[in-house]
Amino acid sequence: MNTLPEPYAHHPREAAVAYETLLLAARHELALRTADMRVSRRAVRRLRRARRADTYRRVVRDTQVPFRAGCAVLGTLAFVASTVMFARGHQQAADMLSAAGAFWALAVMLGQSG
Repeated sequence: MNTLPEPYAHHPREAAVAYETLLLAARHELALRTADMRVSRRAVRRLRRARRADTYRRVVRDTQVPFRAGCAVLGTLAFVASTVMFARGHQQAADMLSAAGAFWALAVMLGQSG
């Protein structure tokens, strides 16, 4: 039986200090990686929002002119229909005329907003 400590054996207190040091280093590394992850997620969210906004602007730009032209055509058709209805004596001719005015007003508003 050997009562003297072996030269390569570590003292239990030194081992505890080494483990604490490793644990602190691991916690610090975890905190750094967590902060990097938050920054990365924020950047991804910002890029997604920017891409969504760009897509929205592109869709509005590409559909505004055809929609405006469609409103003008519908307004003209409603005006012609109201004229025919007025000539035949229908009571809804005034309603069709107001619909034509609404379509034309929408076409003009869309032109001013772009």
